[in-house]
Amino acid sequence: MIFKSALLATALCLSATAAANTNAPVVTDNDDVTYYAQLEPKDNTTVRGSVTILPKPSGVGVLVSAHFWGIPDNEQQLVYHIHQKPVPKDGNCYSTGAHLDPYGRGDATPCDINAPQTCQVGDLSGKHGPIWAPDNEEFTTTYTDWFLSNVEGEPAFFGNLSLVVHAADNSRLACGNFVQLK
Repeated sequence: MIFKSALLATALCLSATAAANTNAPVVTDNDDVTYYAQLEPKDNTTVRGSVTILPKPSGVGVLVSAHFWGIPDNEQQLVYHIHQKPVPKDGNCYSTGAHLDPYGRGDATPCDINAPQTCQVGDLSGKHGPIWAPDNEEFTTTYTDWFLSNVEGEPAFFGNLSLVVHAADNSRLACGNFVQLK
C-alpha cells in the first residue's frame, strides 16, 4: 500500500510538472486597453526608455512599441523583460522578482527566437531581439507579441507588472511599472 501511494504521488508530481511546462497559447481575447511603462531614472545608468503595448484590432496578440536611449557605447546588447512584480516605491529593480513565466518555462534553456511560444511570456528580447544600438545611442522597435494578455486575471496579464532592462551580465540597469493609459 505504501508503494502504491508513493507511486501515485510521484505520478501526480510528474503530471503537475508537465502541465506547468507547456507552451504559451496565443492570446485571442485582448481588450481595447493600452499599457505604458517608462523606465525610472537611475544614478548608476544612462539607460532610459519606454514600452507601449496596445491591442491588435482583432484582439489577437498585442502590438509592442519599444524605444530606448542612453545606451552605453560598449557594443553590448541589453535585454528587457516583463517581471512578475511591480517596482516598489524605493525603485529597487531587484525587488521585481523573476520574469513573467505563467507556463513554467524556467531559465534552464535559453529562449529560442524561432519558437517564441516556448519562451517565458515576459522575455521580450528573447522572443523579439535584444536592445542593440552599435552606431548610436538610440533603439526603437515595433512588433506583435502573440502571447501577452492585457486582460486582468489571465495568466499572461502584464498590466500591473514591471519592465526591467538588464546588462549582459544580467545586472538590472533600469525598471518601471506598466500603467493603463486612459
